[in-house]
Amino acid sequence: MRNCMLALGLALVAMVGCSKPTGPATAGVVQGANPTINKDNPAALPTAASPTAAAAPTAPVTLTLWHSYRDDERKALDELVAAWNAKHPLLTVTALAVPFDALIDKVQVAIPNGNGPDLLVFAHDKIGTWARDGLIAPLGDFANKDRLQRFLGQTVKPLVYERAIYGLPLAFKSMVLFYNKKMIKDPPSTLAQLVEVAKGFTDPKNEAYGLAYDAADLYAHAAFLHAYGGKVWNEDTRKLEVNTPQAIQAIETVKKLYTEAKILPKGVTGFMVTAMFNDGKTPFVFSGPWFVSEISKDIQWGVAVLPTVEEGKPMLPYLGSEAVLLSAKTAHKEEALQVLDYLTSDEAALTRLEHGHQMVANVKVYENARLLQDPVVKVFRAQADRSVPMPNAVEPGVAWTPYSTALRKAIFGEAKAADALAEADKQIQEALAKLGK
Repeated sequence: MRNCMLALGLALVAMVGCSKPTGPATAGVVQGANPTINKDNPAALPTAASPTAAAAPTAPVTLTLWHSYRDDERKALDELVAAWNAKHPLLTVTALAVPFDALIDKVQVAIPNGNGPDLLVFAHDKIGTWARDGLIAPLGDFANKDRLQRFLGQTVKPLVYERAIYGLPLAFKSMVLFYNKKMIKDPPSTLAQLVEVAKGFTDPKNEAYGLAYDAADLYAHAAFLHAYGGKVWNEDTRKLEVNTPQAIQAIETVKKLYTEAKILPKGVTGFMVTAMFNDGKTPFVFSGPWFVSEISKDIQWGVAVLPTVEEGKPMLPYLGSEAVLLSAKTAHKEEALQVLDYLTSDEAALTRLEHGHQMVANVKVYENARLLQDPVVKVFRAQADRSVPMPNAVEPGVAWTPYSTALRKAIFGEAKAADALAEADKQIQEALAKLGK
């Protein structure tokens, strides 16, 4: 769905040991045992991933794994694959990096023809569509309680579609508040505080604004929508909820940032937001972990959880769960499951965090005392507990473009929020009718 959600080559930190991901484990999440963890010193995690034991096939088997990683994420994955291949000469893995823009189309064309991968790495928002089209397979009994309890609960839930689990989680992504430390000493905890501070840095004549983010994009806007109790997709009723009082209130709140507070520029998108932050034109940015790699080395920056819009109403961004998915057409299901299990193990997660700079899904990693000291990791981990899993059903995907168009018309145009949302709802229903929904 969203490039921002599925951004490639994420770098959560500039240097290992400087800004690595982590925070306290989720309350209520059962923590699975990992025999490689030092029981006498739970804070000590292994420094490198070691392949898990697997039954060797009787004849050589080579599995193909597709992904869209770049830079450090790709290096970490390649390191894990090399470690596996070194220990399993009869069951090897070939990792193929496919450009993000091409991966979705390639998956949808290749797998039905039997030319696709055995495993693929992707965000959970495509699960509904790919499951419906028979491109990915549910994990069945493989996704048992013992295996699932090693992950943060909020990273597992998004992988469930029609009561079946598709894939195991690798990492999670959500938006947080980035701020320029030279401009801001203490980040605001409320939207009102942010507005007051941001006004002091707003000078439209010099293209300087107190806050920058893609306000007309549903992914970014969802944090406001959820704060007021709104949603795009109701999992209980299995219906879309577009034109609602909560949705109207969320739009009106953001519109005031543009029309009244005047701290929000019109129509900025990803690369423009990055340029404004790096040029010192804005002190505040709403963005996700992919933004870290875009920040200039000359900028002293920090992160904080998103502010509350009102008392007791925190901004709740979408949470995306990036997972390893099993092809429905693989001829080597059991072997593929062994590799899937290995790539999502606690040991592999540590490698992906330290070498690939990912916010990993494994609970055990966040018990590490050394990692808990990192402020960036701590914020992203805390924000994960104040987020809403992005829906993976087919219907929300249809809603994305019309809803974002409504945001642009209502926030930056002359349309009333209710009218823009009503028009979006009509367009969505017409699109669903064509799909037989």
